[in-house]
Parts: sequence; C-alpha cells; structure tokens
Amino acid sequence: MPNSKPASKNISPQILFDLRKDDSWLLGVASERFWIFYRDRLQFLKTNKPHDILLVTADPVEAIASVFASFLFPTRLWLGNPTWGQQEWQQVATQMQPDLIWGQLPEGIWHQEKNVGAHSCAPLPVDVDITQLLIPTGGSSGNLKFAIHTWETLMVAVQGFRQHFQVDQVDAYCVLPLYHVSGLMQVLRCWVSGGRLMLQPFRELMQQPLPEPGAGAFLSLVPTQLQRLLDAGHSDWLRQFRAILLGGAHPWPNLLNQARQQQLPLAPTYGMTETAAQVATLLPEEFLTGQTSSGRSLPHVTLTIQSATGEVLSPGQIGHITLQTNSLALQYVGAPLARPFQPEDLGCLDEAGYLTVIGRQGSLINTGGEKVLPEEVEAVIRATGQVADVAVLGVADADWGERVTAIVVPSPGYELDKLRHQLKQQLSPAKQPKHWLQQTALPRNAQGKLNRQQLQDWVQRHCEEPANPGALGATGSDSDRSR
Repeated sequence: MPNSKPASKNISPQILFDLRKDDSWLLGVASERFWIFYRDRLQFLKTNKPHDILLVTADPVEAIASVFASFLFPTRLWLGNPTWGQQEWQQVATQMQPDLIWGQLPEGIWHQEKNVGAHSCAPLPVDVDITQLLIPTGGSSGNLKFAIHTWETLMVAVQGFRQHFQVDQVDAYCVLPLYHVSGLMQVLRCWVSGGRLMLQPFRELMQQPLPEPGAGAFLSLVPTQLQRLLDAGHSDWLRQFRAILLGGAHPWPNLLNQARQQQLPLAPTYGMTETAAQVATLLPEEFLTGQTSSGRSLPHVTLTIQSATGEVLSPGQIGHITLQTNSLALQYVGAPLARPFQPEDLGCLDEAGYLTVIGRQGSLINTGGEKVLPEEVEAVIRATGQVADVAVLGVADADWGERVTAIVVPSPGYELDKLRHQLKQQLSPAKQPKHWLQQTALPRNAQGKLNRQQLQDWVQRHCEEPANPGALGATGSDSDRSR
C-alpha cells in the first residue's frame, strides 16, 4: 500500500500515479500486469501523441492501464463495449474515426491498424489541451451517445462519494464492466483513495467468491445480480460489505424485502453516465430501518424536482428530476448537455430530501386520457410472485390512443387469470394490462436496464401479424377493455 493516501479532489493524475507507483492494489488479477501495461501505454502516448483512441477490450487490466495512462496526455479516449453488435458499432462509426484502436473489433467496422496521426473526425468545441474520456450511454434504447468527461468532473464525483459515506479509503469488489460508468467509477474511487480493487467476472463470483474482501469494502450490483446471489445462497458473503450499491435498474419490492430480511447492507442508488454515476444514494443503515427511496443527494449535487415550466416543486409533488453538479459531463459528442441537467426521469422528494424515482417521462403510457407509469405496473406484477421478469409498454390503439401491454417471463405455477384478479385489487382499471404476452427472457443490458425499444418493435410486429406469434412465444388476450 502507498505511504500516503490522497484525500483532495484536486490532486493531479501525475502526483497520484507517483504515490501509488508499483503498489499491488489490484486483487483477483496479476497486479504486476497493470504496471507493465501502464508503462507501455505511457511510452506509446509520449512517442506518438494520438488524437483519438478507441479502447475496446475485455481485459480489465489493459482497460484500467489504458485509461490511467491517457490522463497524462491531451487525447480523447473513447470507451467501447466489446460485446456490441453491428448495429451499435455502426452508430459509433458515425460519431468518430479513431487514430488507433486498442483492442479487437468485429470484422468490417474499421481497419484494425490505424495510422497514428491520421485524424478525420470533426474537432469538439471543448478544450483540447486536456484528456477527454468519452463514456458510452444510451445503447440499450438504440440511441448510443458518448458523454465527455475529464479528470476534474470524475474527481468531483469521487470526492462526493467519499463524503457521502464518510470514508477515507475506498476498497471495492467490482463485477461490473469497466467501459460502463458504474465499473469505471469503482476503479477511480479505489485508485484515488489508496484503496484496493478486487476484480472478478460475475459468473466466477457465482461459483466461488474471492477471499475475504474486508468489512469496509463496497460491492456494486444490478438488481438481477443481487437476486441471483441471494438465490444461490450467498447471503453470508454479502453481509460482510460496508455497502452493496444497487443501481442500473429499478429493484422490485420482493427483492428489497428479501435483502432487508437477510440484513444486507443495501444502498439503492440513482445516477447516470452524464453525472459520473451516483447523484443520490440511500445509506445502508437507512435501508435496514425500512426506507425504500433512492436516498438523499450526494454532497456535490443539488437535486430539485421541477415542473414542466421550471418551477421548483414542493415535497411530495411529482415532477422532473433536475440536477446541478460539477461532476456533469462537458457535453455529448456532437450535442450540448443542458445545465441544469434533466435526465427525463420523474420523481419526488419528501420533507427530509429523500428521492423517490417514479419512472421515465418518455415511457409514460397515455391510455384514454389517463397517464400510466409502466414502472408502477411492473412493480405490482412482480410483487405477485407469479413472474420472473416483466415489462409493461404502451401499444398504439385506435380507441384508447395506447393500450397497456404486459410482457412476462412466467414463474412456475403462473396462472394468468389469477394474476389478473390480483391486479384488479391493486390497480385502477386504466393501469391494468389489456394485452398479455409471454417471453422466455427479456432483453436487458449488462446493468439490467430493459431494452424497451426492442420490445416495443417486437410487440408492434406481433400485433400487426397476429397469426405469426414470432420468437417470443406470445399468448394472452386484449378482450378486457373495461376502465
């Protein structure tokens, strides 16, 4: 471990790297490989001075070393997802032409060997004398964008995290992808604070966790991962963490209840790529006393709820979540990023400042003049215990504008009539699904976020071609039109 633990958000990358020189801070991988990769990347950047680099690798050591080395040179480092398909890469290709590629791409995207110095993409209207880290966001909806962060914006988020949890050193157990902000920020929190980072693919964690991570360590999971760990009997292992950060998608009530019964130190979070991860987080001690919100805003964030006209709403009123923070990205590639920032999420604050996220404004269903939040209906359906997963969408309807449609992954013993009867006791007629479809699995990304657009496209095709149920195995009825 280093002799001095950095504490200031203003510390420079060079000083920080000197402090941690040859430190064995990575666990679960060969830590010495990091320093070999790191020095190799430093020498390359110093010699060649590339303008735009695309990093796309499944090797976490290579990824971390490349990111850290890039902070010492004025360059743009684009983070790519090695699991992207042709559709996503086509979107990326319209936004950049890299000078070189670190990693491996699918066939037919770009030539693997790029001429260093050749640059053809338009310059961005931001400072070019600092490193820019371009982090992908929005791929699950088919609208892939890159948010442009700098060392300064990321360090604001790191310091806010440490203040919120009142910790100096951050140790973390990372099973999330490093090209995503949720994985990247775990790396930076550990690196900046003098902490240790444990790296392990989630599939390996399910089989055998790494040795004792220490009572002060943080674990970050998406809801589906937490559910699988609980089902596999890993409750004792989960209880040893300082906090289990839960984000990426809305957790269902049964999962939260199960975690509370098991006395897990859960910390439900709300954040996004644009803000360098968390902007609100519920502390574990608050969760264990029965709180069900996303917690209060972190110290570096001013969070308000505003009306459509910009008026700050009173506690309990639902409106647009609005954020002001110095951790906000400079902009998107090719598009501005509004300040204050509204991520299209609806929510409300209580008298004590605790945030409850209601749902996405863009996912609202307008049926017969009634506004329906699909996340609310999904939570009620999950709570019946009859489904393993569920998505609720609005499908165009000539009479009602949209009809509420549910796509479910049934659990053993699933009975549609019984499920619909349960919903009638808990939801108003407008919120009850009028059309039911079945699927063996729902399309979700690595963070558990549902690809609603992909489902929407399939449901629309299914409704247009009722004689051909397609690959999702659809069943159900839309005969119940009662309001």
